[in-house]
Amino acid sequence: MCRRDFLRNLAITSGAIAIGGSIIASCGGQSTTTVDGLAIGTPDKPIKLPITTEPIADGLASESGTLEILNWADYQNPESISIFEKQFGCKVSTSIYDTEEAAIAKLRNGTFKPDIIIGMTDTGLAKLIAADILQPLNKSYISNFGNVIEGLQSPYYDVDAQYTVPYMIYGNGIGYRTDRIDKNAFTENGYDTLWDAVHSGKLGVLDSYRDTLAMAMFRAGNFDANTTDAAIIKKAGDDLVAMREATNPKVDILAYQELSSGNRDINFTWSGDLFTALQYLPEGVSPDVLGFWYPEKTVAKNDFMCVAKGAKSPVLAHQLINFLSDTDNALLNRQYVGYQPALESITVDLLISTGTIPESLIEALVTPEKYDAGLAQVLLEPAVDSLWLEQWTAFTAG
Repeated sequence: MCRRDFLRNLAITSGAIAIGGSIIASCGGQSTTTVDGLAIGTPDKPIKLPITTEPIADGLASESGTLEILNWADYQNPESISIFEKQFGCKVSTSIYDTEEAAIAKLRNGTFKPDIIIGMTDTGLAKLIAADILQPLNKSYISNFGNVIEGLQSPYYDVDAQYTVPYMIYGNGIGYRTDRIDKNAFTENGYDTLWDAVHSGKLGVLDSYRDTLAMAMFRAGNFDANTTDAAIIKKAGDDLVAMREATNPKVDILAYQELSSGNRDINFTWSGDLFTALQYLPEGVSPDVLGFWYPEKTVAKNDFMCVAKGAKSPVLAHQLINFLSDTDNALLNRQYVGYQPALESITVDLLISTGTIPESLIEALVTPEKYDAGLAQVLLEPAVDSLWLEQWTAFTAG
């Protein structure tokens, strides 16, 4: 399902992304489609998720003690968190996850018991809802919700944003060292560089079965990021095995560290990782050693923040969402995280004008046009998902 089908009527204002609020209605209203108990929203069939419990009441005082966050590594600015702690008189503790699938499994079995979950995407949302892990939001605590990119104030995966507030936007592509790889290497089929044996032992791909298998499909000219075609899925798996034999890639989410340190020449990764990598460059190394190839056709998406149903500090959790949705706080958070906040006010032009984006990484910025052209990933039906996972296992097992 192409995101462009949902976003073709994008309004572009002042370099920000503004998605018309009427698009939801024009898609035919909410969907009630479920597969094996999973409520699945798609761009052409947005879904209003079921509510199993009431939001917290208005006007409650902040809890004292510790706010428990579940997040990706290095996906929040310690300085921002320190400011939040001082402002609300609390402590913050963060647990880390490496993949959505592992995080959801540990949320289900109780290993993770967070107040707030950051960084999940719509491909995992239906599983969180089916497991009754989330509580609906009370937006009286989130006065900054109006800062969110307009169209994501009621996204197809969560109509009316009952459970989620967008956090960051990004696209999939290839990060590389400009001192080792010429940008002209990407002028034809740029994905081929990931199969080039010259980079053996110096290459990485995302530890994300949907992203990396889809990348192999795109290389072969198949641009359905949610394909149900077993032959296309099998070919993508075979192609990744061929990559493994040619280049011995690392499979992780550490591109931002490994490229900046010089341990890798090239990495299939999320665009925001290259901005994060700037924080890890050794002293004296120019930021221009980092480059990014943003494919003409690739996945572009956002992640979000949500509150766990079993949260011990749900008011603080709401207040952190509100804090990170403030323009100034989001800019400070971005200085460390690198990724682009999903706020109307933080435009591409603004980010360039700050002087924090080197010329070699301007291509990694997600413009409204890129977001418009981006391919959406939606939750796969279980039988199809198992086909993807089977090929992913064959690749990673080697």
